[in-house]
Amino acid sequence: MLPVSAARDSLYFTAMASMWALNYPLLKIALMYEAPLFVLFFRVLFGAVFSVAMIGGIRNFPRGLRDNVLIMMTGLMNSALFMGLWFLGENTESASLSSIIIYTFPIINVVLSYLFLGESITRFRAGGIAIGFAGLLIIFANQISVRLNTGLIYLVAAAIIWSVSAVIYKRYLNGRDVGAVNAMQFVYAVPFVLVWAASTERFVPAGINTVFLAIMLYMGFFGSAVAYLVYFTLIRRYDVSQISGMFFLVPALSVIFSFLLLHETNSIYTYTGLALISLGIYTGSRRGSGEELNELLSEEIAAVEKGIRKL
Repeated sequence: MLPVSAARDSLYFTAMASMWALNYPLLKIALMYEAPLFVLFFRVLFGAVFSVAMIGGIRNFPRGLRDNVLIMMTGLMNSALFMGLWFLGENTESASLSSIIIYTFPIINVVLSYLFLGESITRFRAGGIAIGFAGLLIIFANQISVRLNTGLIYLVAAAIIWSVSAVIYKRYLNGRDVGAVNAMQFVYAVPFVLVWAASTERFVPAGINTVFLAIMLYMGFFGSAVAYLVYFTLIRRYDVSQISGMFFLVPALSVIFSFLLLHETNSIYTYTGLALISLGIYTGSRRGSGEELNELLSEEIAAVEKGIRKL
């Protein structure tokens, strides 16, 4: 029987992956109304408001200078630079291409965790990530034409920055209150993103309509405040490299959501890629991850297969 803790983490991860996967097609819709960095400003603003409310207000924030500096660094890297470069990249590239480049994050993460956290890279973890990434390549093989332009550079830089921020959190903030760290990262990012947006883009008041606000509320609450709380909780409990392969589930689910919301057509490449992702998730959990992670990843395989059947 699945242990209570593993069942709980499986549920948490599935929810987080679904929330983040839905961000990709929703961002494409939001970019029809506002410039990328102003879209980010509203996401981070709502993320800050909801995250602070979830922990009962700023009175629960850490007071130490060192903690605040580290959380500010995490917020600027994670909530400002990573998301800003992602949004700028997806403004010129497809959601599918953006997703595959952003989710080179697990591969970068394993390398950085080995170099700076002393985490081991077993042959199963390395093989699982390689298989999962191959699956992502196959999913988008019929629609990707990789060319060196600004959008692609933004997306690659975003994946690297996200990986670095994960290592910083794991090394320096792992023992801090997860809810407080999550809320403070958004609070520190808000003024930075506002200045960045106001100095480089033009705000369109007419773009603030019901559809845009609904998307921002979703991305601020579910896609930011809730999802990042789960994310920080998971990387606190497990090695970063241990759960990195699981993140391939996010772009796999984004294919399903894009089909449902944007009516994107899928091909045999999509189904073959999703099958490889499932295999990669299973392979990455074979050794060095513990029985709980094996059970957790089995749940994710079932979630992907269910999505395939729906398509």
